[in-house]
Amino acid sequence: MAELAEDVVGDDHYLCVRTPRGTVEIIGSVVHLPGAAPVRLAPGPMSVMRALVKAQGAVISRERLLRVLPHCGSVHGLEMWISRLRQSLPNPETVQTVVKRGYRLAL
Repeated sequence: MAELAEDVVGDDHYLCVRTPRGTVEIIGSVVHLPGAAPVRLAPGPMSVMRALVKAQGAVISRERLLRVLPHCGSVHGLEMWISRLRQSLPNPETVQTVVKRGYRLAL
């Protein structure tokens, strides 16, 4: 992925991004979204969440996600991880599908 923007702080264990709706923090396997209780995610969905958070609302294509998530393995696997991520979040619409382009975080 590209270098992190100035308002993104993070490493493999901790990631923090300021959004218009508030701060998104990832600590280990737990994601803290603005106005919601912390959510513990499985490794696959958490990998997707980290990629989307780092993109700061920009659309990420399926192909790019598959490149940055090598353990995913296939488009079907990626779609399953995204489905599980949506099911785990308080608001499933936090992860948006952009038709014919990919996915983005709506924060």
